[in-house]
Amino acid sequence: MAATMVASTKSVGELNREWFDSMAVSAYKADWVRDLMQQISSFLRDHVDWIAKPREGGLKILDYACGGGIVSMSLAPYASTLRGIDISGGMVEQYNDTARHLGLSADKMHGVRGDLLNDTVAMSGSELSGFDAVLMSMALHHVADPAKMIKKLAERLALGGSLVIIDWISHARTPAGQTPHPASHTITRHGFSEEEMQAMFTDAGLSDFGYLLHPQRSKMPMGGEQQLFFARARAPLANQHL
Repeated sequence: MAATMVASTKSVGELNREWFDSMAVSAYKADWVRDLMQQISSFLRDHVDWIAKPREGGLKILDYACGGGIVSMSLAPYASTLRGIDISGGMVEQYNDTARHLGLSADKMHGVRGDLLNDTVAMSGSELSGFDAVLMSMALHHVADPAKMIKKLAERLALGGSLVIIDWISHARTPAGQTPHPASHTITRHGFSEEEMQAMFTDAGLSDFGYLLHPQRSKMPMGGEQQLFFARARAPLANQHL
C-alpha cells in the first residue's frame, strides 16, 4: 500500500516527535485509546509464552516507541529488565512516571528518548542489546521506513530472542468527506498485511514467524473499526550479529 504523503519540510520523525510531545499528557485519556490499550495489555498477558521463551530470573525486554508504557506494564511481572525508547521526550516522561507508579526502580524499568533509524539513542553496549524480546506497539505505521526499522530492532535481539510488532492490518485511507484523525500527518502507512510482515521479518534474518489477530475489532475515534495483529519472529540461535 502506498505511503501517505506528508506535505511538510520536516521529517516524519520530527512530525511524530512534535505531535506526541504535544499529546503526551492527554494521549491516554480518550475512551477509545483506553479500550485499545486494554485490548493490547490483556492479549500480551494471555500470550506471554508465545511472545518469548521463558527465562529463569525474568526476561530482558525492549519496549520501542514505548509511549506511556502499556507494553512494559503488561509484561513487568515476567521481566527482569524493561527498557523503553521513544522519539518523544514527553512520552518518555510518561513511561518513567509509569515505572514510578508501579514501584519499579530505574534498574528494572527506565526509558530514554531516541530514534533507532537515526542511531540516536542514549543507551549503548549491553544495555541496548541482548534482549529476549523487543516489542513495538502501534507505531510501525508512523515510521518512514518500516523494513529498515524491523532490521534495526532485530539487531538488538539475543540469540533466539523474539521481535513482536503490534499494529493494524491493512485498511483504506480516510474516505473522502470524512474528517481525518488529527495525527494523520504523522502516519506513513495504513496498516500492514501478514505477507508484508513475514517478508520484512525474513529480510531481517528472523524466522519462526507467527501471526495472530485480536479476537475483537477496535473502535476508532472518527468512527468505524480496525483489526489489530500481533506478528512475531525470532532471531536464530547461532550466527547472530549484534
